[in-house]
Amino acid sequence: MKKAAFVYKDEDSMSRMHEFYDRVMESLDVPYLENYINTSFGQTHSLLVGDQTKPRICTIHGGNGITPLNIRLFLPLLKEYCIIAPDVVGMPGKSEPYRNISSMKDEYGQWISEILDFYKEDKVSFVVSSYSSSMFLSFAKCFPQRIDKAILLVPSGLAHGPILPMIKKMVIPFVRYYIRPDEKLLDDVLEYMGGKDDEIWREFFDLMMSAYRMELRPPKEYKKEELRYLDTEVFIIASKSDIFFPADKVFDRARDVFGNDIRVQYIESKHLPSQEVMADVCKKIILMLQEDV
Repeated sequence: MKKAAFVYKDEDSMSRMHEFYDRVMESLDVPYLENYINTSFGQTHSLLVGDQTKPRICTIHGGNGITPLNIRLFLPLLKEYCIIAPDVVGMPGKSEPYRNISSMKDEYGQWISEILDFYKEDKVSFVVSSYSSSMFLSFAKCFPQRIDKAILLVPSGLAHGPILPMIKKMVIPFVRYYIRPDEKLLDDVLEYMGGKDDEIWREFFDLMMSAYRMELRPPKEYKKEELRYLDTEVFIIASKSDIFFPADKVFDRARDVFGNDIRVQYIESKHLPSQEVMADVCKKIILMLQEDV
């Protein structure tokens, strides 16, 4: 396997990201097991979080995101479930620090399949968000029979907002911050992204934007015919204020792709929901997952 470019500025930057990872994970005060899984795309670090006697679900962090903050978003789900949570290869975390997976070739689907094989899960429900929704749809295209239920939060893979505002308000500040960190730029990004008043998210964005070579290529969007074999319940949660994947566009496209029987839920949020919003979202997710049980 030919390795792509190293995704951090240097080894010290990677070490600082790993230190942040461990510190946030420990602060959640939940039991977890770490595994390193050999996949076709590089070694994958993965967590099994929560009470292992409970039913398992799978979640994957968003693009340029990190697993402990993803678990923090979905923390209330641990009351009922044990969560499989891999670090995406080539993104922040402890997996292979080289971007070896192509979204255009549906390689994320194969990668997810190999993770589930490791955990001996033939079929599982998914709770994904942002960029990882497109990763999940790759899996849904290639392995639809392995999906129980699907919850997509502020999802990619279906529709996106206007490109120019994203470039002006997000991409350009990302690039400028990498070259020369500046508090005003960080404030601006958090204003449009969400998490401005959350010190943990602020620390992560400072570290991610200054020490890591971000994935700026857009996630793949999927067509109806690519997902024609997916036969499962789909619950989509989105916000009109999301700069990346605004709710109305996402819901309209989702009805075209999945049919009119999908469930949708508006939330009052930027792209990154607050913990207060997520408390309510997680209650709804649990209700859906437990239907017909």
